[in-house]
Amino acid sequence: MMNGYTGKTLVIDLGSGAKEIKENNPEDCRKFIGGAGLNFKTLLDEMDPARDAFDEKNVLVFGAGPLVGTNAPTASRSEVSAKSPLTGLLATSNSGYFWGPELKYAGYDRLIIKGKSEKPVYIHIKDADVTILDASKLWGSDAWDTVREIKSAHDKKAVVACIGVGGEKLARYASIENGMYGAWGRTGLGAVMGSKNLKAVALRGTGDITVADPKGYREAVRDMRARIAGHITYKPWREFGSMLGLDIYYALGVISGMDQSDPVGADFIETLGKKNLLKYKKRGLACSACPIACAPWVEIAEGPYKGLRIKGIEIISTLDFGGRLGIRSMPAIAKATELFQKYGVDCSTISAVIALAIKLFEAGVITKADTDGLELKWGDEPTIFELMRKAVYREGFGDLLAEGPVRMAQKIGRGAEEFLTQTRGLETTARDPRSRWDTWSFGSLLNPRGGDHLRVQAQAENFKDSSPEGEYMYEQGIPKKAVDPVDMLPAWKEKIFDFEKNTISIPHMAAWAQDHMNVVNSIGICIRPPILWSLGPTIYSRLLETLTGMPFTPEDVMKSGERISILGRMFNAAAGERREAISFTARYYNVPFKGRKLDREKIDQVLDKYYEVRGWDPKTALPTAEKLKELELEK
Repeated sequence: MMNGYTGKTLVIDLGSGAKEIKENNPEDCRKFIGGAGLNFKTLLDEMDPARDAFDEKNVLVFGAGPLVGTNAPTASRSEVSAKSPLTGLLATSNSGYFWGPELKYAGYDRLIIKGKSEKPVYIHIKDADVTILDASKLWGSDAWDTVREIKSAHDKKAVVACIGVGGEKLARYASIENGMYGAWGRTGLGAVMGSKNLKAVALRGTGDITVADPKGYREAVRDMRARIAGHITYKPWREFGSMLGLDIYYALGVISGMDQSDPVGADFIETLGKKNLLKYKKRGLACSACPIACAPWVEIAEGPYKGLRIKGIEIISTLDFGGRLGIRSMPAIAKATELFQKYGVDCSTISAVIALAIKLFEAGVITKADTDGLELKWGDEPTIFELMRKAVYREGFGDLLAEGPVRMAQKIGRGAEEFLTQTRGLETTARDPRSRWDTWSFGSLLNPRGGDHLRVQAQAENFKDSSPEGEYMYEQGIPKKAVDPVDMLPAWKEKIFDFEKNTISIPHMAAWAQDHMNVVNSIGICIRPPILWSLGPTIYSRLLETLTGMPFTPEDVMKSGERISILGRMFNAAAGERREAISFTARYYNVPFKGRKLDREKIDQVLDKYYEVRGWDPKTALPTAEKLKELELEK
């Protein structure tokens, strides 16, 4: 056993039934830390990224970082990665709750799944006892029933990762459900599981994690906890969770409706704003080791969804179903949450593909003859929920919906592709990049899994002032007194912040933020603002060094993050993605939102500067030989 790590990776081949335990390479742990970093390294080592995502040689890897399973605040996060059936690029997603810690307690840092079973199966792991069991009776069950059945058959304390019908039917945006209320949601990882005839993985572990320097680690954890609890966002996040951000984005005027066509009106915030959450929230739920408990447990006491009790109503699902699709009922957002959790599909992509269908129907590109007789309208809850069901079961028009927005538009033709709001095959959120250009908007272009914001989040942002229209290289700055406590390497602070001009360099902040987020997703902690904005490489290096006994400086930590950025880009290049594909879809450049369109030429200039900052070749978007040598990545 390695301190902080179990030192072992479990490899299961579903085709042959073979099981193997591999010893982890300590040098890989030093370079890539764990979680996302070692997942990406595993994919490049174990598969050809050019293969089709539904090829049995696509590799599915679950990984938990070194902090996971310890008492470090929020150290519960695990990463799942493969090739995406939705985008054809890197598929990777992160989730909390208890699965990651349990993987470590069972004795493994990673679980690698290869091959394809001839019949439906699930995997049961109890420490060293690993069995592949028949899942024929589970096939066709929704995710909640699957979790209940497996727990009943084995151990109520077991944790279960499973797919719903969406994964079985190979809906290209199917999720892997993490218990009943969480998920590895984005990029279609559940469809990869379905293609392997793998219904679930159940875990139960009784082991422990050793610490190299217990006293030093306790002190680092105390410091980490104090920083989180002392951050200005801590108490509001405990009360409102992610819904805190909804009112902020509305005030900024960046939320779009009707599939990113028009700004949302006052009715949006009146019905879905954060104050409404407290009408339904009964308590907050926490992941393993989390002091925030930001997830709301809601109960609906009246109306058409009376009796619904669920962990739900988050900012993303509200932007998806409330902003993008026009629903104006918080109980209906809760109902949508129940459906996508049971079906096992990503909330963002299923809302995006339904929104595209409504937009095409409204424009006359498709008619009732295409939609099985359904009239498609914004905010029509019964029809939206019926379209979800059709998509999951690939029934009628749902067979097209299950393909995701890009493939659906390609198959429909007749100009349907002109309506896409995608970046590298994955939709952005309803926080529209045309309305406010900043690191967030630019980051949705850089994310190796496609167009969402979660992999390039800044540690310091201006939530009041926008940069002048037409400016793309910088965003408005924040006061020096707000920047001083931010845990960043001093040399990077100097590059990012210009206090005389009151600006933040977007190319520099994006490079830093991407590397920093890689570290967060590799050590295994949360990205909520009380954590993301209060911590950084100084505390991470202390945690890693005292936990593992390996030397880690703040600079070492950020070099790991930089290596992981390179691995993500190299996977996508090997999958066939070229520099020119790193772009927003045409609609963002051609169709205005609030009178503003994106400027393709200026964004390409920001991209060139970003690659220059990174030491990558702007023509290929790949690291130079010198950069690879600097980061010990020559091989």
